[in-house]
Amino acid sequence: MELQDILVKIDELPTPDPIVQRIVSVASDPDASAKDLAEVIKLDASLTVRILKLVNSAYYGLPRKIAVLNEAIMILGFKTVRNIALSVFTYNSVLKNKRRSTIDHYQLWKHFIGAAVGCELLAQMVGYPNKEELFISGLLHDIGKVALDYIFPEAFGAVTKLTKTLQISFTQAEDRLNLPNHSIISGKMIEKWNLPEIVVHSASGHHTPNNFSESVYSDVVAIVHIVDFLVNLMRYGDSYTYGGLTLSPFALNVLGIKPSFLTNLADKLKIRLAEAEDFLKIEQEVS
Repeated sequence: MELQDILVKIDELPTPDPIVQRIVSVASDPDASAKDLAEVIKLDASLTVRILKLVNSAYYGLPRKIAVLNEAIMILGFKTVRNIALSVFTYNSVLKNKRRSTIDHYQLWKHFIGAAVGCELLAQMVGYPNKEELFISGLLHDIGKVALDYIFPEAFGAVTKLTKTLQISFTQAEDRLNLPNHSIISGKMIEKWNLPEIVVHSASGHHTPNNFSESVYSDVVAIVHIVDFLVNLMRYGDSYTYGGLTLSPFALNVLGIKPSFLTNLADKLKIRLAEAEDFLKIEQEVS
């Protein structure tokens, strides 16, 4: 199977619906107001409910309950609300479109959330100025696995069987089976969704950060790589990687990270993940 075989069929995959696409567009418009963004979100009552549920979750730690969408947008910012909308869409894509799949989609979703929360946290800890983009970069870094499972479930099943049997990484199994790397597929999908270039590159390079040494996004790729390693090590969710975990010295050097920093990051991440439990159950309505 070649990469082109997957790219030809990528149009079969769920794409953000028009409302989510409009949310992304408005949130990226410097001339848009909170009212403009709220008016788009309100077109989907279910999405509105889920956004307000997450806005009021422990993860954002607001001092009081927010019931008005405009206020939530003003307090959290356009990009954070955009991230929540994309999280809802991704949740539906991962958990609702199982087709012939036999994998545990909930555990894969949990890995996505672990990476999203971890990337935002690490960005904050190293002083990266655009931590909201890191949340979505972490959330979508492995979306190519969903594509492979959706389009060629037999191939995905062969990979997961090999990772479990040999206790190797998903990437190592792909190499042994001569399959396209899921990180490249992730990048292509994100590009198709018209998301920022930073998200495309961080997905494409999260297993090969040294290949992005000359890129303006080398620090972002390094953040996603480190967090993906850590979330896999912590066994938070399941990315179908059971061994072969390697942490790139290049990624650590790009960010100036030492082992003691990683220990501190892991401790803080455990706390943040406990606060992010509502992201694991987006579908439940607000009480």
